[in-house]
Amino acid sequence: MDLGDIEIIDGTPIVYIKDLSAIVCSDLHLGYEGVMAENGIFLPKINLKKIKELVANAVKERKPARIIVDGDIKNEFSKVHVEEFNELYEFVNFLRELGIKEIILIKGNHDNFVDRLKGSLDIKIYKQEALIGDYLFFHGEQLPRAEGGKWLIMGHLHPAITLYTGVGAKEKLKCYLIGDYGQRKILILPAMNYFAEGVSVNLENVAELAPIFTKLDIDSMRALCIAEGDTLDFGKVADLKRIAP
Repeated sequence: MDLGDIEIIDGTPIVYIKDLSAIVCSDLHLGYEGVMAENGIFLPKINLKKIKELVANAVKERKPARIIVDGDIKNEFSKVHVEEFNELYEFVNFLRELGIKEIILIKGNHDNFVDRLKGSLDIKIYKQEALIGDYLFFHGEQLPRAEGGKWLIMGHLHPAITLYTGVGAKEKLKCYLIGDYGQRKILILPAMNYFAEGVSVNLENVAELAPIFTKLDIDSMRALCIAEGDTLDFGKVADLKRIAP
């Protein structure tokens, strides 16, 4: 599939956009384990570790000048949790050590209060969307407002597909969704968060999860699934729905 200057880094939820010299990802939800622990759910602290491994490999291979986080760099809605604060600083310092010169955040619905850390983190923050070159980045809980650009790139949905074996066992795979939005192309990114299995677009009704799906034919979109070290084209969502039990 021709994605122009967009390259999916195989086996990861990260894309590299050559003409922006940028790696792009979404939905990190840093501080996730700490927030969940406050709600009585105790998870091993591995999300940031896994994210750093993925980013380090992407930077080593592509040597980008910048990173664009397309929303939800943190997890808590109503505040900056202490775990989020610590992990945000650790992640930003890690990016600096890798040689990333510019860090851009498109604010998502989980990114309340991040603006207060803008100066100390030395990152660029945009509210909801930003047109950068030929690409309109927006998180997805609101419709994109700006015109222009050849591509829309969004997060928020955490797309995935669920596959079944002949004996009824099932496996969920994170995926990219690629389709058309008017005269522009649209790319929906899978979640970077290790614990976010995702929303099975071949089984669940996603119409109410983001307003763009009132204007977008998700059945016509192609699902590119993340496998071990590879990215596999599973065809159109409509076809995947037909073979689901």
